[in-house]
Amino acid sequence: MLSAKGINVISFNVNGLTNPIKRSRILTKMKKDRAQIVYLQETHLNNNEHEKLRRMGFTNMFSSAYESGRRRGVVILISRALNFEKSFELKDKDGRFILVRGTVDGNQVTLMNVYAPPGSDLSFFKNIVNIMVTETQGPLICGGDLNVRLQPDLDSSNRKKPGVP
Repeated sequence: MLSAKGINVISFNVNGLTNPIKRSRILTKMKKDRAQIVYLQETHLNNNEHEKLRRMGFTNMFSSAYESGRRRGVVILISRALNFEKSFELKDKDGRFILVRGTVDGNQVTLMNVYAPPGSDLSFFKNIVNIMVTETQGPLICGGDLNVRLQPDLDSSNRKKPGVP
């Protein structure tokens, strides 16, 4: 959880929210943590199902869903405690990012949530950086799951442990 200028921001890879019990627990946790801006990745929800997240005080909801099935998906939830007014929204059809520009109490802000599936190519990351540079107005609050391995030979779940043949 990050608190910037009195705004509590949470980013969480939920690995699927199709189960109503899991969905309720996640939303309850966000409410308990007094999150005002929530970034969720891998929701695995379609556009209509994302509407179910408009609960627990998160009246502003912006989402990007994967159009070809229950994979990926990102959402930005904004608490009704923030006086947020949207002016612009940009998302992709693959459920990998959403960018929302608007104002909080009259101050310009850009919110971006990114999910980069494992194996995303360099062109995806270049596109994300280009969008950040060209579309940001005011401070940029970015969250997400980039699935970047800083040292691929060390940061791999399928590597052998030292001393084990």
